[in-house]
Amino acid sequence: MEAQVAELFSFLSDSREDLRKLAAENCAGISKSTDLQPLFGLNDGAAVKKLMEMIGDHPVEFGNISAAGPYLMTNTTTTQMIAHDAVTAMVNLSTNKDLIKYFNNDAFIASLVLSIIMPGSFLADLCCMLLNNLTKEEEIAVKLVPEVDEKEEEEKFKLRMNPSLLAERLADASLTEGEKSESTNKKQRRRTPYLDNLLEVFVPVSETVPASSSSSQDVDEQPKAKPTYNFLAGVFANVSMAPGGAKALRSRSNVDNVIRLAKLLPFINHEGGWDSIRRGGCMSAVKNCCFDVQDETTGGLLLSAELNLVPYILLPLCGPNDFDDEDIDSLPEDLQLLEPTKTREPVVHFRLILVEVLLLLTSSRPGRHHLRELKVYNVVRALHLGEKDEEVIDRIERIVTMVMGDEEAENAAAAATEVAVTKAKKKPAVMEVVDDDSDVEEGPVIEEIV
Repeated sequence: MEAQVAELFSFLSDSREDLRKLAAENCAGISKSTDLQPLFGLNDGAAVKKLMEMIGDHPVEFGNISAAGPYLMTNTTTTQMIAHDAVTAMVNLSTNKDLIKYFNNDAFIASLVLSIIMPGSFLADLCCMLLNNLTKEEEIAVKLVPEVDEKEEEEKFKLRMNPSLLAERLADASLTEGEKSESTNKKQRRRTPYLDNLLEVFVPVSETVPASSSSSQDVDEQPKAKPTYNFLAGVFANVSMAPGGAKALRSRSNVDNVIRLAKLLPFINHEGGWDSIRRGGCMSAVKNCCFDVQDETTGGLLLSAELNLVPYILLPLCGPNDFDDEDIDSLPEDLQLLEPTKTREPVVHFRLILVEVLLLLTSSRPGRHHLRELKVYNVVRALHLGEKDEEVIDRIERIVTMVMGDEEAENAAAAATEVAVTKAKKKPAVMEVVDDDSDVEEGPVIEEIV
């Protein structure tokens, strides 16, 4: 069998396009087998490296566009299908820890990001799945983490609050030639970080058209709909656990000076129509960004009116008719006019993440004060009445103890709060891609974010 597979791998480099296509198709098929996956690592991962090169067979622009819309493709080219099968194989192989090291390549990560962010990309969602699996490895996740310059962050904040300052600074005649030259050179050197590129495609597409469930799509079929980018949420969750990742998410985008974390908050609400993969990844990223709330700078940002974090966390925890008129008036505005059909977050694990975010915020005195001001007690009290999960109940009771108790007792308990709440580590959303001719049930097998 090993000799046959080795012969198959040799055709990945064949000059004939039809043979490369057949080889890629067969690699996509055998990559599902955990018994055969180790063969891809032979000869220092030569087959994996060849598949990585084949992503280049994916052209950025397509020839024939269906009149039904710009993302409905017709007459898929052979080179596109070669690239599609190659990425399909890599998605499966990326679940094998022994093969991950071969993907740790700067040029490949750059091409992967490019295949995700380019408009009309045929492979966008498949590449999102692959990047999601790869970034569970810390050495790869840190490649997406931009450096955070505190002085630059301060300047971004000032420009965000008053954009006219930029025009005034550039027009200031008092600037020396040296200062002008230094400013120009810095601007020329600055590039948009991978993290910002990925956030830009993740947010606009999702805000305009809620994504249909990725888990119901057969990824072996030619993609016919606009990419959902749902699996980027898992990438952001992975990045938030990498060194410097949470700090980068709490920092401002180089694109629009908006706090990167703020771009994820709208997607945690189950009533927004968002896919559970997207919601779970965003919740995990948010939670991981809250572990440093006791730091003055971090705590100030997490509790800021600009981020508005707590109302976003509370909204999915609210049900219908939870509050009387007196309570409603004291709640944040976002919670005051809820529809009678309002429902609570239906997924127990997601409710647990949300209440753990609140519990983390209670680990600092300003955080406890902020939660009191927003009447968080009223929300968690109503949640507690109908909650049946023991873990969620336990976290709610801890929150009540911290928010409603006296400060002296709280200070003793606050030190243990972060220890009590484990980081939102998650199993990677493992994608097993199956082909149409397989006896296995069709469609990706997704291991739910936990």
